Amino acid sequence: MAKTYQQKDLGYKRFATTAMMRCSFSNGERWDVPLQIIADDRDANYADEREDTVGSVRAGSLDEYDFADWFSNNMDWSDVSEYAVKVKETEPFDHEADFCNCDKEIEGKV
Repeated sequence: MAKTYQQKDLGYKRFATTAMMRCSFSNGERWDVPLQIIADDRDANYADEREDTVGSVRAGSLDEYDFADWFSNNMDWSDVSEYAVKVKETEPFDHEADFCNCDKEIEGKV
């Protein structure tokens, strides 16, 4: 069972989201990852600039692609796996090996 993710406190106010990043792996597995994990990771990296990824997407200065880009290029499956929820069952699979290549799309309103 996946853990429930809570938005990180970075010391400044940021928007939160309940949207999910749906990851579809080459073996047919689909997993939903809380988008807030990705936003928190990106915002922590830019904390000196008081970045608010969710707020920036809502304001139009970033778009939903920025979540998938950050996720693929700056994070690993192991960063999110304990919070991921499987939405389609398949056989055992090496998620780390396929992570960068899996399809990613946002489920829900940012």
